[in-house]
Amino acid sequence: MGPAPAVNYHFDNNSAGGCRDYNCGGRCYDGHSGTDFGIARGTNVLAGADGTVIATNNGCANTGYVGNPCGGRCGNYVQLQHSDGSRTIYCHMELNSLAVSRGQRVRCGQTLGRSASSGSSSGPHLHFGWRRSASAASQDSYRGRCTSAPGAWVDQNAYPESPAATCQCVPSPETCDGRDNDCDGRVDDGLSRSCYSGPMGTSGRGVCRAGTQTCAAGRWGACSGEVTPRAESCNRIDDDCDGAIDDMACAMDAGVGDAGRDAAVDARSDSGGGAARDAGPDARDDAHDAGGADEDAAVDEDAEFDDVSLEDDADVAPDRVDVSAGCGCRTTPAHTSAHRWWLVLAVAAALGGRRRVRQNR
Repeated sequence: MGPAPAVNYHFDNNSAGGCRDYNCGGRCYDGHSGTDFGIARGTNVLAGADGTVIATNNGCANTGYVGNPCGGRCGNYVQLQHSDGSRTIYCHMELNSLAVSRGQRVRCGQTLGRSASSGSSSGPHLHFGWRRSASAASQDSYRGRCTSAPGAWVDQNAYPESPAATCQCVPSPETCDGRDNDCDGRVDDGLSRSCYSGPMGTSGRGVCRAGTQTCAAGRWGACSGEVTPRAESCNRIDDDCDGAIDDMACAMDAGVGDAGRDAAVDARSDSGGGAARDAGPDARDDAHDAGGADEDAAVDEDAEFDDVSLEDDADVAPDRVDVSAGCGCRTTPAHTSAHRWWLVLAVAAALGGRRRVRQNR
């Protein structure tokens, strides 16, 4: 094809009836299976890409009519198969103008023949058809928001222009722009990116996670799968993603903090008379010391007569608590050994009296 011919009619993307072109406009007609470029009769028709000629037809009159069945309604034509398996067809060409034959390898931009109005045609033009494989149905060679086709052109130009004369795709990294940048026959394929709409610094903390956006038809989609901060609750999870778990959310956190609770415990201990209780033993010790020797003497006198009329196992207070050394252990009372010696002396005296009585007899 020559550069920048006018487009008379685009592919119809509305299978339900009526006409809808790739840009959701009406520059088409119902059921149209390709793109019609308006060119004068005798204009050179060029191959759109490298390929091999797989079919031709030559034998139809240069002037046809709508519904003319010659050449399967395509008139005189050339059909090419390309390395990716896709196929293109060039219809309504001039009788005996075909410059290629079946099985021939052709290059992008190579002349295939000349234009006319053969077959089912109302005037000179080139009908260009494209399908992605031998068994696939015809698809729109343009890509846009009202077609699912990925498009066939390296540079299709703005709507409703014809494509640019660029022949070969020069591979580059795929970007979200509605183009086949990497020349693999697919547009915006495999493009995704991380996304997050929460406050800066919260992603990756607590429950917060980034989501994913994918590209389609030159536009980034919604952010899917992201988790943003939410109100903190008492669940052992950092819901608001601030780095703290259950902060001010649980009942135990509603009052004073740890420092306040410790201070309260100390205050209760002091107000309960701790200081007074601590001073009590010291005061009693001082009073005990003030008694001096007189008190000690009283204790000794009591010990001398303590168990005169009682057996050992009936002692009311067999032990004393030794507090003078500061320990809480128990010791054997001092009067116990004196008591035993008193018993021994009493028994000895009694036996001596008996002996004296016998001797007197």
